[in-house]
Amino acid sequence: MYELNRVRLYSIGPAGARYADTVLDLRGVGEPVAQPAPQQIGLFGEEPEGPRRRPAPAGVLFLENGGGKSVLLKLIFSVMLPGHRNTLGGASSGVLRKFLLADDCGHVALEWQHTVTGELIVVGKVSEWRGRQVSSDPRKFAELWYSFRPGPGLTLDSLPVAERIGLAGEQKARGRRRTMKGFRDAMTEAGKANLHLDLGFEEIHDRWNEHLGELGLDPELFRYQREMNADEGEAAGLFAVKHDADFTDLLLRAVTDTRDTDGLADLVHGFAAKLGRRAELTAERDFTAGSLDLLQRIVDATAARESVRETHRGAERRTRRLAHTLGARAAAERDRAQDLAIDVATAASAVTAAEADRTRHSLITAELTHRHATLGLAAATADAAALRRELTEARTLYAAWQAAEAVLRHRAAADRAAVVAAATREADL
Repeated sequence: MYELNRVRLYSIGPAGARYADTVLDLRGVGEPVAQPAPQQIGLFGEEPEGPRRRPAPAGVLFLENGGGKSVLLKLIFSVMLPGHRNTLGGASSGVLRKFLLADDCGHVALEWQHTVTGELIVVGKVSEWRGRQVSSDPRKFAELWYSFRPGPGLTLDSLPVAERIGLAGEQKARGRRRTMKGFRDAMTEAGKANLHLDLGFEEIHDRWNEHLGELGLDPELFRYQREMNADEGEAAGLFAVKHDADFTDLLLRAVTDTRDTDGLADLVHGFAAKLGRRAELTAERDFTAGSLDLLQRIVDATAARESVRETHRGAERRTRRLAHTLGARAAAERDRAQDLAIDVATAASAVTAAEADRTRHSLITAELTHRHATLGLAAATADAAALRRELTEARTLYAAWQAAEAVLRHRAAADRAAVVAAATREADL
């Protein structure tokens, strides 16, 4: 069994009576703990002096009417009995949401101490408005419950409710308040660094009730407390029944799991609230329908404008790319033109040199041709003279051959004359 040891309230409460950062300390004034469990001391922690004691068995809070007694109980019950039906004073829907401003991230943390071992456990609740805007829609009211076993690395005093925590011994959190997500991330990091913390989170009422039962904190006991304090009366009023049926209902509520009926009651309560606001919701629906028509036109115009802007941006991007490409091409062409000019100058020089070479070669060729012709003429003249000599010799040989026949006839005639003369001489002899 556990007893309430300390209560810490941060950035929560009605507008006229808010808890900036308040700690109600009930420690160390009760009976000594029977079987104290070993306690892990931090690196620079001080050893506790004397026996470990239980919290105060009773206490009195003196406040005038409207001073905040009921607010304190409502906040404590919001941790141990989640749901607006369990709110102190009846099912006044939205009463807890009125304790939170738009920029708030409210914290209610309860530190419990075991009556036998003195072990500590902290259970708490974080709540904030989604979007940092107060709304009548309960779905925009975010709630988160958590539990851990305090030790080195995380205690009730060192909850990361602000980005910078005060020095050791200070109970006030200083610096910019963390959001619910920032608080959960910081707690998760602390849980990863210190596994002994046994850190856990829940966002659903039923699961949180089951988790409290697993920790040894029975929510049913607090439901009795809520009923006893429903009208700020005494505990005897809980059992002040007039009929046996009332007593039977009391016993049935004590032994029956009300989770299913609570869900149905929440549904009926929400439906009744919507019926009560039917005229307002109808007007809001008509206004929303008209607004949607106008907003649709704005959306269409915005879409058309975005399309034109996107087309313009695309054309601008393409123009930039084209300008960049043309600039690069112009620079390349200028370099190429310079190279071509150099090549042209080189070619002109080569042409001039070639023309000079051609003129010189022409003169050389003409001189060689003239010399070759002169030599050819001399050779032809020599050949002509030789041919004329050969012709003369041939004519002479021809004439000789023509005279050879007459000579041969003359010789033949002479031979015949000689033969005839010889024959004649012989005849004469």
